[in-house]
Amino acid sequence: MVPPASASQTYTALYNTALAFIKAQTQDEKLPTRMDFDRVRTFCSPTFQHSWGHNYAVSLAPPLQGSLSFDGFVAHLQSMLPKLESWKAVITDIVVDEVRMRVVLRITFLMRAKGAGEEEVLENDLLWVFDMERDGDGGEERMKIRKSVEFIDGIAGGKLKELMMRKM
Repeated sequence: MVPPASASQTYTALYNTALAFIKAQTQDEKLPTRMDFDRVRTFCSPTFQHSWGHNYAVSLAPPLQGSLSFDGFVAHLQSMLPKLESWKAVITDIVVDEVRMRVVLRITFLMRAKGAGEEEVLENDLLWVFDMERDGDGGEERMKIRKSVEFIDGIAGGKLKELMMRKM
């Protein structure tokens, strides 16, 4: 995916930052953690906050309530990744709001729990909203994510949890 040729510098920076943040979460078997958290951090502001939606689904899932700092977000990922055999993100749509400095991604996360067969790859179709801020001295347009809200598929999330618990 590439931004439109007519896109402004700001639009392009917002677009590329969102895509790079997701790409940084790619599974990397060469790392003990299988994800390069230092790379993920490079796209986040020091005040980064992550939370989840939809409100009703989150109200029923205490681990998803409230918001997390970047370190809390990493801790969440570190608790999940050992339970996953594999994961892959496929970005299916992107909307950029230059005025609000916001990007919305529609992503299909394909996840397989440890011990699950190839036929048990779970598809979690989600929306991920990023609010960004400018980073740097005004030269090249650069962005950092300051707020992240992940709207997950509650049914898929429940099924993944079931698969992860069954295979433990």
